[in-house]
Amino acid sequence: MGLYKVVFLGLKVAGAEEETLLLQGLQKRFNLTPEKAESLLQRVPIVVKKGIPKEEMEKYVRVFEEFGGRVRVEEEAPPAFAGMPFESAPPPKPKPEVKPYTGPTVTCPQCGFEQPQSDECAKCGIIISKFMQYQEMAKSVEGQVREISSEEKFSPWESGEGFFGAYLRTTKEALFSPTRFFKKVAAGEGYWSPLIFGIISGIIGFGISMIYQWFFFSAFIPPQVFAFIPYSLILTLCLIGIPLMATSSIFVGSAITHLCVMIVGGNKKGFQATFRAISYSFCAHLFDIIPFIGSFIGSIYMIILIIFGVREGHAMSTGRAVLAVLLPLIIVAGLGILAAILVPMFLGGMGLFRGVGV
Repeated sequence: MGLYKVVFLGLKVAGAEEETLLLQGLQKRFNLTPEKAESLLQRVPIVVKKGIPKEEMEKYVRVFEEFGGRVRVEEEAPPAFAGMPFESAPPPKPKPEVKPYTGPTVTCPQCGFEQPQSDECAKCGIIISKFMQYQEMAKSVEGQVREISSEEKFSPWESGEGFFGAYLRTTKEALFSPTRFFKKVAAGEGYWSPLIFGIISGIIGFGISMIYQWFFFSAFIPPQVFAFIPYSLILTLCLIGIPLMATSSIFVGSAITHLCVMIVGGNKKGFQATFRAISYSFCAHLFDIIPFIGSFIGSIYMIILIIFGVREGHAMSTGRAVLAVLLPLIIVAGLGILAAILVPMFLGGMGLFRGVGV
């Protein structure tokens, strides 16, 4: 029976997703840590098994192909004495004098074994030229594959930057890169920072919107009414009412949304994940600064941001996140339709819609 050697060559198809799948497969199938799996991938080509029969070799090939790995199978020559009856060995002949090797040598960059000039390491089995080429490629993209810094793991608002710079960067990422942004939000913890961000966004949006409404509707209010309402009272009510309105909106919206998340079966990270998603989604109220149509645009965009935030925060599917966020609107619409049907029937049964008899 022939014996075989299995050599792992790396990815069958290059790509980030394929590499992630391959690393996960190596960890699961061979019980490796993430570091050991990464090290194994960087050391290709590498011999993973020697001297195995055909059945075991085929198992290794199938396992590697399942998660996108590429292998090379080499048949090993059987020992010269295989299948021959044992005979007593002849007396040893005197060994000829072995002269030390003085030709060119090469040191394996993987295991450090020194051997005569050859492209394949006799000890660990790697192809030295390909290994060196891979090392050069790894160095050229070192800046791209380095470990993500703490600033990149969390939102700018929670990374300790300056106040204005952090607010502007957080708003920009939330509005224009919601998927990447809410993944960072999901990695963070705490209520206080996102609450402050949401209140600031609400104050800006609600405040400017109320100024627009004040100038628009004040033209229809008689001057005699203004004589009884001092401006200081209006200003005080705005300074107190707008922050309270923003704060209460965040807490009430978070509670309702999280209840819907629980109903659709997507609660994986608890109330905190929903609260953080709602708070950071409040930056959509900045669209309120646009006269007349800003509030409508901001409301629609806030719903979209909440869907992204809930999906990433609870690691749920997009469809389930959409259902959780829109469920309150669906319930209200359903109750409205039901009321439109039942109220006329009820009033008709009481005789309120009957005509006057002759």
